[in-house]
Amino acid sequence: MNEGLPPSIPFLPDVVVHHEEGALVSGMDGEFLWLDTDMQPVTQVSRPHPMRLRQGVIANGHLIGTWLDRELMLACMGAMPVGSDENGQPRSELRTSIGTRTTHHPAGTSWAHALDAEPMALATNGEVVVFNLYRRGLYGIGLNADEQWRMPPPEWSYPKRRPRNQETISLHVHNDECWVTSRGGRVQRRSLATGQLVEEHLFDSVEAPLEHHFKHGEHDLLCTTDGVLTWLHNMVMIKQAHLSGPVQDASWDSELNGWRVAGWREEVVVSEAMVDRRETSELPVHIVPIKGGALVLYNDGSWDKSPFTASNVDV
Repeated sequence: MNEGLPPSIPFLPDVVVHHEEGALVSGMDGEFLWLDTDMQPVTQVSRPHPMRLRQGVIANGHLIGTWLDRELMLACMGAMPVGSDENGQPRSELRTSIGTRTTHHPAGTSWAHALDAEPMALATNGEVVVFNLYRRGLYGIGLNADEQWRMPPPEWSYPKRRPRNQETISLHVHNDECWVTSRGGRVQRRSLATGQLVEEHLFDSVEAPLEHHFKHGEHDLLCTTDGVLTWLHNMVMIKQAHLSGPVQDASWDSELNGWRVAGWREEVVVSEAMVDRRETSELPVHIVPIKGGALVLYNDGSWDKSPFTASNVDV
């Protein structure tokens, strides 16, 4: 039944970070497994840091990531070579070091720093890394962690204040700009060179609160907390659909010219011509477009082949 599928991920998968030579799958407890472009393992399972990888991007052959442990109220940021499979300290070491001068960083990092607030979002163009810390600010750094600019937390032009409206849910680098998206459904375009505000606007035809903002070039997919997704192209609505529950993840598929969406126990394909979906027994957490089709990763670590291919989907 699993013929032709990659081996199951031997932990509960959480974050998937893609790069030109494959992907990294991280687990809820900080596990790492590096895969090739066919989603086959190329390293052993490791745990460079005993806390969850919050966000990750690949630049210049390195993973730049943020780690967070809400219980211990610890967070850090660091960079390590792609494929690194070193193991770090156990979580008990982090717990006993609280209040001392000892600071534990992820194993194998070329640089690492403690963070004084929760990391909310992270993005890069391969040269500049932009990240947002909760109620601390927006930062632009180089690949060696040299600070290039910092700005106060974004202030939003909402006529009425609502809970969490101003919370940042995503950062995207597009052309020479950084796009900052708020849970309330507004986006700020900022200069990537300075962090200065260029323009703020509301996403048309999009209801808040938002849970996710996925972006591919001029294509934007906005997903609300109750499962409404809206696809915009050049800020013009192409498609809108109400799914059975919240979206877990989404990937742009250039062969379909549309989106593959991991929903709440359903897989969804969104093209200009149609919205197609199928129920799944497990919860999909990520979908990888591959060779005209796609691989679906479930929350138990198992893989499945998507029935939606470029040849049988009306694009």
